[in-house]
Amino acid sequence: MTSPGHAQPPSPVAGIDDPGIATYGRLLEVTRRLEQIFHATITQRCGMPGPRFELLLRLGRSPGERLSVSRLAEQLGVTPGGATRLVDRVAEDGLVERTLCDTDRRVQYVRLTEAGRERLADVLAHHRRDLERELTSRFSAEEREQFESLLDRLRTPPATSEVTVPAATSRPRTSPSG
Repeated sequence: MTSPGHAQPPSPVAGIDDPGIATYGRLLEVTRRLEQIFHATITQRCGMPGPRFELLLRLGRSPGERLSVSRLAEQLGVTPGGATRLVDRVAEDGLVERTLCDTDRRVQYVRLTEAGRERLADVLAHHRRDLERELTSRFSAEEREQFESLLDRLRTPPATSEVTVPAATSRPRTSPSG
């Protein structure tokens, strides 16, 4: 029996204790924490906003250090228009340049310039120290291999997926990952 003015707490919402919800919550918390740390380093120590670093990183990890604007948008998780605006800003700094495809004039590539390669190398030195401190040193080589395998499994949608996710969203993903 409750006393006047003191309501009994409601029973938990059905499904709130599902282990999948807790796992997903932890994954989001870790991602957000790492993004905050990495963005702070890149912005404060290197003077480069995270999305610009992500763009340079994606290009640096691509064959020929170039990607089409549409592929870049997919990898960054932004719309093609968002990728174009980001490329415009980074191109103004002389870190990337646009080139046309030899076989299809409708396709435009974005490529690192020499200045972009140098800037990427400078920022990567700081980022790699953060990665070592916050991520890789916390696992043994075997654990890292297993962790990477599990992450790769999550990157691929299950065959039974009921939801179709668009290639690019209107909300930019700004994680400086590899």
